[in-house]
Amino acid sequence: MKYAALVPEALVVAAAVALLLGARWRLPAYRRYRTRLPAVVAVVLLIALGVELWAGAAVATYFSGGLVLDRFALFVKAAALLAALVAIGAADWAAEDSPSISLAMPLLAVFGVMVAASAGDVVVLWAGLELAGVAGVATLALRRPDLGLRLLLLGTTASALMLLGLAYVYATAGTADLGGIRQALASSAPTLPLAIPVLLVVGALALRASFTPLQLAGPAGWQASPVSNGLLAGIVAAAALVAAIKITAAVGPVSGVFASYLEVISALLMLGGGAAALGVRSPRARAGLIAACQLGWILAGLATHYRVGTASAVFLLGAFVIAATAAPAVMGTLGTAEVALTGLGSLRPHRAAAIAIALLSLAGAPPFAGFFGEFAVGAALAQSRHLELLAVGLVGSTLSLIAAIGTVRVLYLQNPIEETRRGAPLPVWTRLSAAGAVALCALIAAYSLFASPILSLADQGAEGLGLR
Repeated sequence: MKYAALVPEALVVAAAVALLLGARWRLPAYRRYRTRLPAVVAVVLLIALGVELWAGAAVATYFSGGLVLDRFALFVKAAALLAALVAIGAADWAAEDSPSISLAMPLLAVFGVMVAASAGDVVVLWAGLELAGVAGVATLALRRPDLGLRLLLLGTTASALMLLGLAYVYATAGTADLGGIRQALASSAPTLPLAIPVLLVVGALALRASFTPLQLAGPAGWQASPVSNGLLAGIVAAAALVAAIKITAAVGPVSGVFASYLEVISALLMLGGGAAALGVRSPRARAGLIAACQLGWILAGLATHYRVGTASAVFLLGAFVIAATAAPAVMGTLGTAEVALTGLGSLRPHRAAAIAIALLSLAGAPPFAGFFGEFAVGAALAQSRHLELLAVGLVGSTLSLIAAIGTVRVLYLQNPIEETRRGAPLPVWTRLSAAGAVALCALIAAYSLFASPILSLADQGAEGLGLR
């Protein structure tokens, strides 16, 4: 029974490998069920989620401490599985390239997040982060190889900086174990030779988390597939955030060397993301910029370097990864131009509701999940006397909310236009897409309704990271 907690990871990896091998060798079963692959993958994710909730509650270590299953791992893994489930269910698969790769890569990215969340040392943490990043780049490169190459170069640079800093931290602490690093640094003074590598690690992770949602903002990003955009803005960014949470907890005793840097990055993301969201017309770009603003709130929670702030950031991370992953996927090809969404509320009501709720949650509109997450982070900022950062966050969220309301107005308050003027075909209605859109709405509503117990689980996760 001890290894039952690893069944979700095994299911996710097995499904991804089966998809890739079936497409490569043209197996009869693959050809027969090709149109049903999204539904099959959704069922696999649902089973993995059920097993995770059943077996993942027990605290255990595996592979000599390489993997640690605790409340933090349970929270993150459940959030990643839910995000992939609703995104795959609500996506318009008629608009995607190579369904096998477009389904397998999100599964591998989810596996990378699960590995990073369970990592007990920096090597496993780095491996999970890189796996999620490579999966996102592979999906993006299906339609836009140039964007994939650019993102690969940026990710490689950030990874090199991270490894450089981790090597010095390892040499200082004498161990690669995250808990051991925290204990070793507890007796170390925040000197300049230690501050530089720690700043490199935290800065590389913060930048890596931020530039993935920002990929949606440029005109070139609009031409990428919706699933790849959602994968980058949600799950891949979440992998970097998970690594940042675990690293900041490990180097918490010398938090003074990176807290100010995190404050600056979070302020730029909150204010810049909200302001830029007002200036773009593409709904997909707007979703990415609003997501960047909420990502700034998560980093602001980490900048407090206290258990309450980290717990609030973890709580907001769950709402972020679900909405940021699903929003571009549920928009489909209609996300390239605002005129394409005109009157969608009367033509595809389930999809329009999912788009509206996901955007409003990312913008922090009450009473959706993102609002409760940002409220928790804001309370932690006020408690730790980071009032200037709280003020910047409120301004950024207000700008994001105005931008999100603009998209909602197009969805519901404008009459449908002729299909020749829409610029993109309406998404194909299927039972799976309708169920996925409804599930997304219900999930965000449930996250809001059960905010208190979910926040309690996030607090237990922060405690499991060694924060007090």
